[in-house]
Amino acid sequence: MAAGQDFAVDVEGQWLFRQGDLVLGPVSGGQLVEKLTTGELTPESPVALAGERDFHPMRDVEAFRVHVARSEARVRVEVAVQAEREKSRKRLMILGGAAGVLVLVLGIVGLQVARNAAVHGWLGGEEDFEGIEMEPPTIRLAQARRDDEELFEYPTHGTRPAERPAATATAKPATGTGTSRPMAMASTTRSEEKRPRPSGSVGSDPDGMEVAQQFDQSAINRVVAGNKSTLFKCFKEEAERSPGLAARIPLEFVIGNDGKVSKLWVDNPQFKKGPLYDCLLSELQKWPFRAYEGERATVGLSFNIGKRG
Repeated sequence: MAAGQDFAVDVEGQWLFRQGDLVLGPVSGGQLVEKLTTGELTPESPVALAGERDFHPMRDVEAFRVHVARSEARVRVEVAVQAEREKSRKRLMILGGAAGVLVLVLGIVGLQVARNAAVHGWLGGEEDFEGIEMEPPTIRLAQARRDDEELFEYPTHGTRPAERPAATATAKPATGTGTSRPMAMASTTRSEEKRPRPSGSVGSDPDGMEVAQQFDQSAINRVVAGNKSTLFKCFKEEAERSPGLAARIPLEFVIGNDGKVSKLWVDNPQFKKGPLYDCLLSELQKWPFRAYEGERATVGLSFNIGKRG
């Protein structure tokens, strides 16, 4: 009431006003201004002095024009303030959404880094596996093994692979009515000697046959160097299963053309099969070798576990 009276000190007389079909009043001019201020009445509300029959909108009545202008200005300010608050709320929602997305992305990146660390051996260095050493790898063309159970000595850098026993046979003379069937190794003719070699890398198998190879030895070496500690975990687990273990454990695996390890041999009679073999094969099949064409690659590794007599 006080606020309405302050605004309406210049509004005299008693007034009637309409709300819908009802005619209410009489009230003082100050009361009408207060109703306008609180929103109970609007600038379009019909009013009339008590005793008059004609009603007019408040904005058209001279006594209320200043108060109507003040009310409309106040409404505009409130609308502007509300609009600014809405903008601020939307900005906060956008920032909150962006922060949520950032947290999600960082979480995904963190999981990916952790996965890569586990796959590539970034978690823990070789110092965590004291007593386990790996000799430099050897990489060559895959060769058929006569027997998966047969042990092979694999060459290291600077040595030649063990020679295969030459398969020779001499022609037997004909006996009876039969005919002789000579068996001999095919020799290279002069025309074959002059035949140009295929482009790309060329390797030699133990029989001296030249075959094209398209795998990248340096790329294979990088993968081996970056992932070898994942195999150390397998040997550490085996050492825990077999206290006092001290052995040299050579192994050889074949990299298929799809870049996946397709075959593993552990050339130690104690570990040809079992938990160590299964662990090594499982880890090797996670190594990210590149796919390639041509002859398959064989990688030879040798690990020394513990101190041997």
